[in-house]
Amino acid sequence: MAVQCPGCKAHIAMSNPQSCSRCHTPLPQPSPSPQSSAATTGPFAMTPGTTLTFAALGLIVILLGLILYRAIVPSEQQIHARKVSQALADCQQRILATAQYGDAETPPHTENHGSQGEFYFAWPTGSFHFKNGFGVPLKMSASCAGDLTSGEIKQLTVNDKDIL
Repeated sequence: MAVQCPGCKAHIAMSNPQSCSRCHTPLPQPSPSPQSSAATTGPFAMTPGTTLTFAALGLIVILLGLILYRAIVPSEQQIHARKVSQALADCQQRILATAQYGDAETPPHTENHGSQGEFYFAWPTGSFHFKNGFGVPLKMSASCAGDLTSGEIKQLTVNDKDIL
């Protein structure tokens, strides 16, 4: 490090001179900076503001990751609801397939009354109609039960007739 003597203006090349080697004038000592570490100097300086910015960005990335995870990976409750919906749709289709004359109403949505791992749907008489061969609507009833895990329909009854 080169320093200039304030007395004789000579350039002193010493690492930490106390006084001028020519005129013995005391040289001013640089005051140590409280932020003189490598992390706070240079083009990639980490000041308290940039540290806070990086912390906020990190938190945002973590929150976005959690939101995406919840959106992509369904919960147990969502999986159960999807299985119940699929079982209901399968039951409705199987009931429609029993209509002999083709013109039939789809049984409406109904609640699942099955226990854990099972489904059971029931439609009381008159909740939907099938037309007979003369085109007259007939009041229908049905029930459908099965295994929720496999989706297999194990019992199907339409107008008190066992189909399965």
